[in-house]
Amino acid sequence: MTLNSYSLQDLPDPLNWSEVSFAFSTAKKCELTIQVCLSCGHEFESDSLCACPACESAIVYSVDSFLSDAAKTKFPLKLVQVKTEPSKIAKSLSLGLVPTLLDKISSYSFTARNDKEAIVLGSNWKGELFSLLRKYRDFAPSMLHSFISVCDKRDYFEALHMVEAASKRLHCSGHNATMSESSIRELAASKAESLARRLSKVDDVNERFNICCNALGSLGLSFDKNLIAKKRVSGELHSLVNRALDELWLSRQLRLLFVQNVDNVARDLALVHKHKQAYCSDFAVNRHKARQIANAESLENTMAVDSNDYDNAFTLAELSDKSISNEDVREAELFVRLKGFEEIAFNLEHGAIFTTLTAPSRFHSVSNGAHNPKWIEAGRPTPTDTHNYLIDVWTAFRKSLDKAKIKIYGLRIGEPHHDGTPHHHHLLFGRPQDLKFAESELRRLALKDSPNEKGAQKYRFKSVSIDPSLGSAVGYVTKYICKNINGKGVGKDDEAGASATSSAVRIVTWARSHDLRQFQFIGGPSVSVWREMRRLREEIREDDAVFKNLNGEEHFLLESVRKAADAGDWAAFCVAMGGVFVKRDEQTVRVHYAVPSTIEKLFDETFGPEEVVKYAQTRFGDKSAARINGIMFEGVFKATRFVNWEVMSLVQYKRGAKKIMTGTVDVFDALERQQEYERMAEAKYEEYEQYMQQSEDFQAYIFDASSFDARGASVAAP
Repeated sequence: MTLNSYSLQDLPDPLNWSEVSFAFSTAKKCELTIQVCLSCGHEFESDSLCACPACESAIVYSVDSFLSDAAKTKFPLKLVQVKTEPSKIAKSLSLGLVPTLLDKISSYSFTARNDKEAIVLGSNWKGELFSLLRKYRDFAPSMLHSFISVCDKRDYFEALHMVEAASKRLHCSGHNATMSESSIRELAASKAESLARRLSKVDDVNERFNICCNALGSLGLSFDKNLIAKKRVSGELHSLVNRALDELWLSRQLRLLFVQNVDNVARDLALVHKHKQAYCSDFAVNRHKARQIANAESLENTMAVDSNDYDNAFTLAELSDKSISNEDVREAELFVRLKGFEEIAFNLEHGAIFTTLTAPSRFHSVSNGAHNPKWIEAGRPTPTDTHNYLIDVWTAFRKSLDKAKIKIYGLRIGEPHHDGTPHHHHLLFGRPQDLKFAESELRRLALKDSPNEKGAQKYRFKSVSIDPSLGSAVGYVTKYICKNINGKGVGKDDEAGASATSSAVRIVTWARSHDLRQFQFIGGPSVSVWREMRRLREEIREDDAVFKNLNGEEHFLLESVRKAADAGDWAAFCVAMGGVFVKRDEQTVRVHYAVPSTIEKLFDETFGPEEVVKYAQTRFGDKSAARINGIMFEGVFKATRFVNWEVMSLVQYKRGAKKIMTGTVDVFDALERQQEYERMAEAKYEEYEQYMQQSEDFQAYIFDASSFDARGASVAAP
C-alpha cells in the first residue's frame, strides 16, 4: 500500500486589513460575467469582453450587453473572419441558435402597463431572460416566442412565470431535457459507471435490483411492472440490473424521456397547434430528423452476414428497404389488407361504417388558439394519457361485442388533432344488423364521460355509413392512411393548414416521440403467416418430401394459402386460412416459433453422443425471445428461414473478408509444407466425420413434427 506524503506549508503573514479592503474594492470592480461565443457556443467567465479562448472568435456576447448604460461590446455583433473552420461555425450556429436568440431579445421591447413593469424596463431584464433561455439550445426560440406572445397580450410577470415554470419542468428529471445527443450519451455513461461502482459491493440480486430502481427513478425512468413480475418468476431479475448498467440501453430510455418531456412542455407553452407548430414541437421534429440521419448512416455501416457464406451479405439499410420499415412497403401492405377486407365484405354482403372517436374537452390543450382552461384544471393530460383513455373506451366496446356475440373486422387509425391530442378513426365491416349495434354501443361509450359538456354530442363521436354505390370504403380512408405515413397524393392537410407531406413528417414524429401505435387491424388471420408464406415462392408439390403424408385436399388447401400470399390477395388468403373471423388456434397454417439455442455435441465413449441444449441469451443475461423460423400445417413443420445471420460493422466485414482470403492461402501453404494431413490419426478423422454428419443433420431446417424431439424447445404459435 502506498502512503500519501504531505509537506508543511509556510503560514501566511498576519492579515493586513488595508490590503484586504483594497482587494475587496478591486474585486467589486472586476466582477466576472458570463461570456458566450456566438461562433462556437463556448461559455466562459471574464471581467470584460474578450475574444473566445476556444476558437478566438471576436463575436462574443455578455449579459451586460443588454444594459442601456453599459459600454457596448468592442466587437460588432456581426460575422467577422475568425480562425475557426467555417464548417464548424455553421454547425454551431445552426444547432446553438444563440445569435438568433440574442437578436430577438435585443430587438424586443414592451410598453409598461403599470409601475411594476416600469421598474422592470429600467433593469437588465433582457440579460436575465437570455440567461434563462440560452441553456435550452434549439428549444429556446420557441420559449421566447411564447414569452413575447403572453407578454404582449397579458403581462410581463405572467410571461416570466410561464417560462420559469417551463424551465423547471424541463429539469424535472434533474437534467436538462434539451441536452444534445452527445450529452445524453455522456450522461448515460456517467450514470452507468456510477451505478456499477455502487453495485460492486452488493451481491444479493434483490438488493441490487432495488438500488437500480432507485437510480433509474432519480432520472425519471422505471421498469414496467409486468416485466418485473415476469423476470421475478423466471429468475432473470439480474437481466434488468444489467440493462440499467448498460449505457446504450440507458441512453435510449433517456432520449425518449427527454423528447417526450420537451414536447409536453411545448404544449404547456401553447406552442403545439395549427397556428404555430402543428401536431408536435419543432424541437421533436428536428431531433427525429437527426435520429433518422444517424440511423441511416448506422444501417449503411452495419452488415448482416450469412454465417455459412461470407459472400452472402447485405447492409442493414438494404434489408430495411425491403421490410415494412420502408414507408412505401408499409403503406402498400396496409392497402392490400384493407382492400381484401372490403372484397370479403362485398362477397358476404356485409356493410361498412367509418367512425371517429374523440376524447372529452379536458384532454385538449388548446381552444381557439389559447390554453384550454379545462385542460389546465385536469392537470395537463399528455397525449399518452389521452391515448390510454381512448383505448379504455375501445376495450369496453369490444367486451360489449363479445357479450352480444357480435364479430366485426376492419382497421383502427390513431392520429393527432392539430394540438397533439390523439383521436381514433375506425373502419368497421360486418353484418348490417351487427354494425347498427356497434355504432350505437360505441356512441354510448364515447359519451359516457362528460356527456353534457358543450359540443359533446356534436364532436365526441361521428359515424358515416359507407355506400358502395358512391365509392369504396378503402377510398374513403385513403387520405387518413397516407396522411399518417408520407402524405403522398393527399395534397393539403386541412387540419393543420399545410401540405400533407410536411404534416406527415410531424405526425410520424408525434407517434414516435410518444410511442403510440398508429394502425391496428381488427379481425382477420395472422399477418405473420402471410409474411412467412410470401417467402415460399415455389409451388408446394404433392410429392414434396416434407408434406408427403398429405392427401390431395390438404395439399390443395396449403397451396391455396401459399398462392394467395404470393399473389398479394388478402381476401383469398383469409378464406384459405379459415375465414375473416378465424381464431388463432384454428387457422389453417400457423407460424412456428423457436427459442435460439446453442447446441453442443459431447461424445462419450460409453454412452455415445449426448446432445446438450443451451438456450441463447441476450447481452443482458436473460433468455432470447422466441423467433419465427417457419410454419406449421397439419402437424408438419416447414422452415421459411434458412440463413443464420451475423451482424457486424462494415469495417469488421471488410477486415474479415480480407483476412479470409489471405489466411486461407497461409493455412494451406503451411499444411502442404508440414504434410499435416499425413499425420492425422485415422480414428480422430472418423470421429470428426461422424461429428460433422450429426451436426449437419441437426442443422437441417425441415423436420417431421412426429419425430421432433420436445427437448428442442420449439413451440407452435398460439
